[in-house]
Amino acid sequence: MTRLKVCAQPGCPELTDKRHCPEHAAQAEQRRGSRQARGYTAEHDRLRARWKPKVERMEVDCARCHQRILPGQTWHLDHTDDRTAYLGPSHEQCNTSAGGKAAHGG
Repeated sequence: MTRLKVCAQPGCPELTDKRHCPEHAAQAEQRRGSRQARGYTAEHDRLRARWKPKVERMEVDCARCHQRILPGQTWHLDHTDDRTAYLGPSHEQCNTSAGGKAAHGG
């Protein structure tokens, strides 16, 4: 059974099973900017493709937590916190957690 909660947008009464209702989720995604504006260029895609076979062969440790990335685990090609370079592959959760902490001063 899915639990519904009120949209996280202040003042919105819509119930959702996600963080935001569809309208406010679309607005939040638009504010994020395009994929390219966030640093996911063709170069990023090529570099990720080069890492992929190593990750699939379980030869890569997460750049954030230093634990092995296992088969079936979702991973990202992680940027440095200032987004000027790459750290290498990171578990999806490690990368998104680091991004959230950086965005909120943590």
